[in-house]
Amino acid sequence: MNNYKIYGNNSSKELITNMISKGREPHSLIIHGEKGLGKKKLASWVAAALLCEEGSGTPCGKCKSCRMIAEGAHPDVMSPKCGPKGNYMVDDIRPIVSDAVIAPTESRMKVYIIPDLDRSVVTSVQIQNILLKLIEEPPEHTAVILTASGRETFLPTILSRVISIGAVPVSDAESAEYLEVYENADPVSAADAVSAGRGNIGRCIEYLNGGLFKSGVKAARELARAAINKNEYQILLALEQTDSSRPLLRECLCLYSEIIRDSLRIRLEGENAVTVSCDEGAAKHLATAMTSERALALYDILCSYITGIDSNSNTSLTINSLCGMLVAT
Repeated sequence: MNNYKIYGNNSSKELITNMISKGREPHSLIIHGEKGLGKKKLASWVAAALLCEEGSGTPCGKCKSCRMIAEGAHPDVMSPKCGPKGNYMVDDIRPIVSDAVIAPTESRMKVYIIPDLDRSVVTSVQIQNILLKLIEEPPEHTAVILTASGRETFLPTILSRVISIGAVPVSDAESAEYLEVYENADPVSAADAVSAGRGNIGRCIEYLNGGLFKSGVKAARELARAAINKNEYQILLALEQTDSSRPLLRECLCLYSEIIRDSLRIRLEGENAVTVSCDEGAAKHLATAMTSERALALYDILCSYITGIDSNSNTSLTINSLCGMLVAT
């Protein structure tokens, strides 16, 4: 099995490969994109590309460095430990800055990977300010790779000093291949998961494993079909299955908002529109059934209710209120 096969993101890989092969290794890098697009895997690929003994700018997967990184055992590839609540604290990051001046143990460089920086909302600014000096003036033997769901997580002073790479969805064919090769999914199960997760392999895997995402897809699809039929009772039934779970209600509304967003893309861009939602068929139908103004209004409503859920609004009251809003819009 090739531990360094990365699906999609070809332009990003080519950029990194060209830089390394020409002796212009990136010392500060941000990888951003929604959950499930493989940001951590891409960060590991970059680390392997930097430390690979072949020096081609692409991990060979066979040398000692590549093997140790794949096994999570390379002494020069490090990530900070998170606090007890899964967030980074300031004291989790300070040791990186202190350690960066020390020469590598095994390879020609040391690579610090700090994933999911945006999960530490309270301390994110402090953490970035601590890292700023290292990012501004990194030792020649040091590289720092940060990941987050979006560029808006980062301070302008950080963004101006790093190479920024956006992780992007892969094709449905690539998603299916990954599921069959790496997750041992049969073709039927893989196709079902791909239709739900689309170009997001992480979501496809979640769907295969069941749980919140799969339940959210089911509820969002039923909500979309109820909207297509303009059936208030079906809308209520679709929402009521999420009443006992705030996370499920949030997941359903997020996925339904993606269907609405895709319908707007299709309406504006036609057949060339790139869609990523869990129900492409519903998005196409809604694109013909709704005006752009109505789609935008509905999208805004869904976002406002998602914000309300994040603020601990009552789920039963939210469902009843939202049902009325969806029927009226």
